[in-house]
Amino acid sequence: MPLETIAWPSWPQYGHEEKEAVARVINSNQLFAAKEVATFENEYARYLGARFACGLGNATQGLHLALAAVGVGAGDEVVVPAYSWISSASCTLMQNAVPVFCDLEGESLGLDPVALEAAITEQTKAIVVTHMFGYPAKIHEIVEVATRHRIALVEDASHVHGASVEGQCLGTFGDISVFSMHQRKSLSVGDGGVLCTDDAEIFESVRRLRSFGHHELSYNYRMTEFAAALGRAGLRRLDAENEIRISNAKLLRDLLSDDEVLRVRDVRVGERGVYYAALLDVMVDFPDIDQRLLTLQQSGLPIRKTWSLLHKHPHFNPVSPPARGLPWENPTYQRSHKHVPYAEQVMPAAEYYCPDRILELYVHPPAGEKEIEAAVRNLKSVFRG
Repeated sequence: MPLETIAWPSWPQYGHEEKEAVARVINSNQLFAAKEVATFENEYARYLGARFACGLGNATQGLHLALAAVGVGAGDEVVVPAYSWISSASCTLMQNAVPVFCDLEGESLGLDPVALEAAITEQTKAIVVTHMFGYPAKIHEIVEVATRHRIALVEDASHVHGASVEGQCLGTFGDISVFSMHQRKSLSVGDGGVLCTDDAEIFESVRRLRSFGHHELSYNYRMTEFAAALGRAGLRRLDAENEIRISNAKLLRDLLSDDEVLRVRDVRVGERGVYYAALLDVMVDFPDIDQRLLTLQQSGLPIRKTWSLLHKHPHFNPVSPPARGLPWENPTYQRSHKHVPYAEQVMPAAEYYCPDRILELYVHPPAGEKEIEAAVRNLKSVFRG
């Protein structure tokens, strides 16, 4: 049966408020980080329920500064997810530290607290937990492990603007959180990031490191006035737009509730997910899944596989050592990860799901009931054959 052609609305959608925000910056003759950035920082901190927020050029910079601010350096280990965007792990290399990959748990695809406990050593200086695609990780259990071992916890909250657990916003559970405002994110400014914390000492360290020229090595990681102005406009709509994402994900889940091939992931009781993407489990093996996905994409459906596993990425398995060296080959590092190829490490849960059992479908507004219903018809047609 031929597929429907779906005119899926694009994301992001910029309009009158964004045009006014950009014009306001132009008319100010101040494009460099100033009043707009400071105002956005205050508004975002208030929205999140955090004491401090620091606007940055992107979330990768935020993850780097988070590790630098808690003193991660040569010889230290950082537990990172085996499944996430590359920045969640590559930030350790920026501080010349050793990444220790941790398997995921099957409900949210976040860090498995049991595997996390097993990954901690005397050299562990920090933990990075990613809340995947707007689904909260098992944050209470992860916080308990970090607190008991007195290890800094960094929340990579890039996908979870507005998500919460038992009424508390994600991004306020760890010592530091980092949110992305990249073009595709739910709060989109083209490119940008914001780091949040309740710790005044960490905040002051991040502010120093954000602007180069201080007595310690620092960086040019500032947010532009344009990004801040766009972020302020988007923040005012964020809750209403998240409700549409939640509604779209629920409808998708309801319409596929009796499907034997596809299952839409839900959040746990007490959690509010915000569905940067709705995740679909593929419960049957399809050797031709790439062709099926291509057929769906050609029909207009914004669907794709999720990421490959990080411990197999070339950053951690270089053909030849980079000029900066490899922190796990440093003579001063004598732990178990020395000389052990990352690609040979086994992550049973992550390897079960990736790369062919998890699909992501974008459900951003203004997509709604009409688009979701058409998506389900095409999904059933393609995965039924």
